[in-house]
Amino acid sequence: MHRNGLFRIFALSLGLFAWPSLATSQVFEVIHPDVVQGGFEMEFLNGMTIGDVEDGEERSAHEIALGYGVFDFWKTTLAIEIANPESESAEFEAFEWVNVFLLPFGTGHGGEHDHSEHDFVALEAVGVFAALEVPNHGGLNAGAAEIGPIAEIAIGPVETVVNFVLEFPFDGEESTGFAYAIQAKYPIVERIELGFEAFGGWENVFEDDREDAHFIGPAIFGEFDLGRGRVLEPKLGILFGLTDDAPDAVISLNIELKF
Repeated sequence: MHRNGLFRIFALSLGLFAWPSLATSQVFEVIHPDVVQGGFEMEFLNGMTIGDVEDGEERSAHEIALGYGVFDFWKTTLAIEIANPESESAEFEAFEWVNVFLLPFGTGHGGEHDHSEHDFVALEAVGVFAALEVPNHGGLNAGAAEIGPIAEIAIGPVETVVNFVLEFPFDGEESTGFAYAIQAKYPIVERIELGFEAFGGWENVFEDDREDAHFIGPAIFGEFDLGRGRVLEPKLGILFGLTDDAPDAVISLNIELKF
């Protein structure tokens, strides 16, 4: 498919869908510190709660994102999400502008790595994640800014990625939030890896009334060369809630196409 065709699909998606607020269901993504100058990335992220969901609460959430490597150290992404409440129609809720800035550290600097070329433990790449979230209802005044470090660390053949993000709401009614994401995967056969992911966070992290939700679970990862510079990277995982404010389990299905 030509790039202009993909842009038309993305533009159509912007007109049809939107971003769900963090509620019963959400998408789960670990941000990798990888940037390819001139490269595009299209992502379809999905999270679906397993089990009972009350009417009006989100059964599933879906994100559509398109990213571009502006320079060899900067990738920018536009993203939207679909909130799919139980017994209600899907609705557009927010827009997000995401940026990844690589720092001049690490053995790989965010590109493809050969783990046999370094010591048992090595810092592959490190960067800064910065994002602006604008809800559909309330606009920028109800939005938030997010910033934090991201890193990829090789531990033998295991690839580990960690994210730590602070969220600063604009409305003044909520205080700073904190979120983390951890991913580790191990190659088992060509193009297939097994591992686990963990996600969590605290709202009003510096206040007495803070709330938290945490998830962890196994995942399987694929990487398939489609030719002509296109690479398909699917991920399927199941995340189990560890706290009262988290669902019992969520299926996470992410599909990323690089071209």
